[in-house]
Amino acid sequence: MDEVDDILNNNQVVDDEEDDEEMLSGLENDSKQDLEGNDDGDDDDDDDEDEQEDDEDQDDDDGEDVAEKVEKTNVPMDDQRADQKPADAADASSKVGSEENEVNDVGGAQESRGSSSSAHEASVKGEVYEYYKHMLRAAQIADSYSIYPTAAIPIQTHVNALAVSRGLKYLFLGGSDGYIRKYDLLNSLEGKLSLTILQKHSLTESIQNAGILQSYWENEIPQKKSEMKFSAHKTDYEPKVSPVHSLEVQSECLFILSGLQNGGITMQGVRYMEGSIAHYFKGRNGHSQIVNILKLNGQESRFLSGSWDKRLLEWDLQTGDIVNEFRKSRSELSSLEMRPLYSSVDVCSNVNSGKENENADDDMDSLFGDEDEDEKQDVDNDPIKTDDTSRDEGNKEQISKESLNIVYDESVFMTSGLNGSMYIWDRRTTQSPALSLERGPGVPPWCLSACWSVDGDHVYAGRRNACVEQFDLKMPSKPMHNFKLPSISGPVSCVKAMPNDKHILCASRDNIRLYNVELAVVASNPATKSSKVPFLIVPGHHGGIISNLYLDPTSRFIISTSGNRGWQGNSTDTTLIYDIDLE
Repeated sequence: MDEVDDILNNNQVVDDEEDDEEMLSGLENDSKQDLEGNDDGDDDDDDDEDEQEDDEDQDDDDGEDVAEKVEKTNVPMDDQRADQKPADAADASSKVGSEENEVNDVGGAQESRGSSSSAHEASVKGEVYEYYKHMLRAAQIADSYSIYPTAAIPIQTHVNALAVSRGLKYLFLGGSDGYIRKYDLLNSLEGKLSLTILQKHSLTESIQNAGILQSYWENEIPQKKSEMKFSAHKTDYEPKVSPVHSLEVQSECLFILSGLQNGGITMQGVRYMEGSIAHYFKGRNGHSQIVNILKLNGQESRFLSGSWDKRLLEWDLQTGDIVNEFRKSRSELSSLEMRPLYSSVDVCSNVNSGKENENADDDMDSLFGDEDEDEKQDVDNDPIKTDDTSRDEGNKEQISKESLNIVYDESVFMTSGLNGSMYIWDRRTTQSPALSLERGPGVPPWCLSACWSVDGDHVYAGRRNACVEQFDLKMPSKPMHNFKLPSISGPVSCVKAMPNDKHILCASRDNIRLYNVELAVVASNPATKSSKVPFLIVPGHHGGIISNLYLDPTSRFIISTSGNRGWQGNSTDTTLIYDIDLE
């Protein structure tokens, strides 16, 4: 058996060697055919008689092809690369072109997406804007209003200032404890957070919701490095905090302005680097005492500031400099309000008439100079003149499409003082007020708040002896009417006109009252007797001084804060949010 196995093994080895030789010979033939080009694919179809001649011709051709390939292999590499460059460049250009097409396709898709998203945002803004206009028009034609509180924000301090961003997104409150608080106003209005049982027991039954506090930070006064008090490791310093006396926020919450007790004004970040001071408005010619009034213009490029130092300044936000100073204010300023659009009274008619009369002889060579002079004199002598600057096409709508705030005639504004003074100012005459409104007989020299009527032709001023005086700018020498509140109500600390031009809100120590102006006029006349009560009590507030009343542009919500603003009185330690129903 062993011999048989040896024989089989030997035969297997021999067979394997023969198979290897056959495989090698096959590989050699294949390689030869590859090197020679192997163009014999068509010779299989020829006749057997022509095979020898074709093989001889093929051998000659193969020899020539091999010689040519050998010559090519001896060519330097640079020349070979040079020969290959055009093809590579063509391939590369085709690839780049395809990549550019892909990039263009992606860029076009992104542009289309961006344009669609921007168009969607524009449509949403347009819908919100139209909604605001519709709601304001409905509030302007309403006969009356039903006001009731729905939310409360308990704060154990005097709230001196408030500010609201675009679309009622955020609410900012500034307290005497030196902190600025930021609340989510939209979710607070929707009732996303409820009051606790302990917080509800002293409030009206309709108040169920609480304000949603998002963040808070200190109202810091910038200090010099030499004045700072550092910690032991000199890594932290002790900030110098000021009570918040005034606030004004940019509509998109890019920054917020805050008034300080040393006369400075800080610009602080809100959306980015919240609470950090970006700029400090002080300078040598700035305020020297508490800044309690801040008001941005419509373009949000400038702002007005009023202080206890009896100065009224206008600042440029681009440069940080003072651009205007309105002089001859004789009292600490307590309020500032821009005039509404479309007022029919020109408060600077006397000033302008004097200038125009000086230049009345410039038209001596005109063929119709006499008629022009007569027309000018008639216009100048008429105290009631339409202000064409406020009736241009850009300011026809009473709500701004960009900021969703009420649009005002910023060329004229009004201020009130603690001594009871009432001034109407024009930006064209900064040396003195354009008009001064004197209080009536028996009225004490005191005024914390004043407001315009919706038509801009009347002014309401809250007085210390529980009354509100109404002034008519057509006859500004004395008050037109005096609306008396109950004697127990106390001083009127805040006044706000409603959009239908028939009602005003009067906030005093005991309550907030919604006054019907027509009934109040009848009740103020001693010759007429009426049994109708001219006001309705707004539930919610009781006791303490109302420091601010904010009415949103759609007239659907009111926010009231309680605080003495640094003067005299106590606080309820509660900020209330009211809903308004039209009747």
